[in-house]
Amino acid sequence: MLGLLLSISRALEWGWGTRWPALVQVHGQLQLVGFAGLFVMGMALRLMPRFSGRRLAAARGVPALLPLVTTSLVLRSLAQPAGDSIPRDVAILASGVLLVGASLLFAATVCGTVLAPESSAEATAWFFALGSVAYVAGAALNLVQLIELVRSGAPTAPLSRQAAQLVVQHFGFIMLFAAGVVTRAVPALTGRPRPDLAARCAAVLLAAGVAVFASAALYASYVSSSEALVRLQTGGLLACSAAFAAIAWLSGALYPRANRVAAASRLPFILVRFAVAWLLASALLGAWYAARAFRLATSVDFFEIDALRHLLTLGVLTMLVLGMGMLVLPEFAGRRLQHPRERWPVVCMLGAMNASVVLRVWPSVRGADWIASTRYWPMAASGALAELAVAIFALMFLQSVVEQRTPGWSAAARLPASLVIRRTRAP
Repeated sequence: MLGLLLSISRALEWGWGTRWPALVQVHGQLQLVGFAGLFVMGMALRLMPRFSGRRLAAARGVPALLPLVTTSLVLRSLAQPAGDSIPRDVAILASGVLLVGASLLFAATVCGTVLAPESSAEATAWFFALGSVAYVAGAALNLVQLIELVRSGAPTAPLSRQAAQLVVQHFGFIMLFAAGVVTRAVPALTGRPRPDLAARCAAVLLAAGVAVFASAALYASYVSSSEALVRLQTGGLLACSAAFAAIAWLSGALYPRANRVAAASRLPFILVRFAVAWLLASALLGAWYAARAFRLATSVDFFEIDALRHLLTLGVLTMLVLGMGMLVLPEFAGRRLQHPRERWPVVCMLGAMNASVVLRVWPSVRGADWIASTRYWPMAASGALAELAVAIFALMFLQSVVEQRTPGWSAAARLPASLVIRRTRAP
């Protein structure tokens, strides 16, 4: 909703002044740490015991994760757009400290669970462990940025250092965890053997690409830049793009050998397949941008990074949130029993999300060739469509939460008799 309002405010020239760039940074953190981040954390906490065959390590700290992250986001969202004052500075610093605390607790749980000698998490352990390290690194970079923001009294953190932080949080934390689930769960549904060695290599390649890009960008920002450093930075982005392509390939979603998805789950699984398709598209686009920048010894510009980030956020992460949520959450499992012929909400989400991706990435791909205020209208339409898809998902989930209070709601015995007969006769 904030992204939608930010786009409309520019298209209609509402004149939000310095609050506009401050709210842009708030929007980014709400999306990465709030929406995608909390989903990643929740799914990881649910799936790690299944993947590793162990109980969660450091489980006493788990209940603190949600209030820590939520409080951090609320404090920043309210404080950063406000005028320069001592309460604002205290709230902003507290926001950064709380996020660091949450990341450390989460990393301790993840590493203690999947890296134990008796863990059976295989390649997923590499994705999750490296992703938790990236979470801590991203939270630390965020705190440093907020300290500089408070010292300067500026409305935004230094823009020259935002690329490093966002890549660590986005490509590192979020995408490593998403890739760990995709390379573990999706092959079982597509009839492909679950990759192990290749998946570990992809995890290391992605983590290395993130580390190289962020280190080069930070050194150039804090110390000095050079042609060699610029090439190193673009080389890191090229490594990330290669890792994205490998992850898309290893999932098997684009070339299934068999269809092992239950009939009632096949429509939601299309969302997952589209997410993998957009992941491959982001790999190709990122490789093109990085290779061109490497050849010219120039940095990948703001518009190109923006296109990649939103291609991954809308096309990959939001699609995965919707698709995997409907496949994994118990509320949706019961819903498939009680609403076996329900198709239109998922079809609406599919159409809305794919259109949202195209509309949001289009102005960024045009870049400096389209800087008029009209460029914000496709962004606003994209935000509205994404909001529609997430709202449908939320309403379905909430309806299922209410309906499941009925005893035996998720039992197969409550299926319509005609459907049960048809299923028993199916080969």
